[in-house]
Amino acid sequence: MPQRVKEEYNQLLNNPYLPRKDDLIIQMLYGCALRVSELCNIRVKDVNIENATITILESKRSKDPALVPVPTTLLKMINQWISDNNLTKASYLFFSQLSPKISRTQIHRIIKEAGQRAGIEKAITTHSMRRTRATLLLDEGLPLEQVSRLLRHKNIISTMVYLQISIKGLQQAISKIDTKNSLPDF
Repeated sequence: MPQRVKEEYNQLLNNPYLPRKDDLIIQMLYGCALRVSELCNIRVKDVNIENATITILESKRSKDPALVPVPTTLLKMINQWISDNNLTKASYLFFSQLSPKISRTQIHRIIKEAGQRAGIEKAITTHSMRRTRATLLLDEGLPLEQVSRLLRHKNIISTMVYLQISIKGLQQAISKIDTKNSLPDF
């Protein structure tokens, strides 16, 4: 599963007809493991270029602010987007022609259409990006606690759902331990 998921994600981003805004939205949903509502509410002032973080002021599960790490390449894209669109600190990062803030519906449509244009047969949703990011991080060996923190889950049990998807990571970890430690003679 992980290899196929990586291929689909790359297929989505490598589509030459993917508008820049859509590309940035997809990469933020994936790279920062954002919920769609969190992405809609990001303002320029929430992006900290120096610390490579985004402050999520209000999320589905918490009213407390949370810092989300931003991959370096994505941070450069965000900074360029802000500059090219002359956004002020108070501006929402993503906007529409009719509103200063993009809607959840618009983002859902962007993701669905991007998947269709890329020729991906299965339905891709905004949550697919978050789920894919969590699964691949677990497969690569990132500890469950850190993945849970990235996803901003209040309870680690919520994150453990991704362990069921990520059996490959478990198999690799066991294999490393078995290889390092020879089995005792009985």
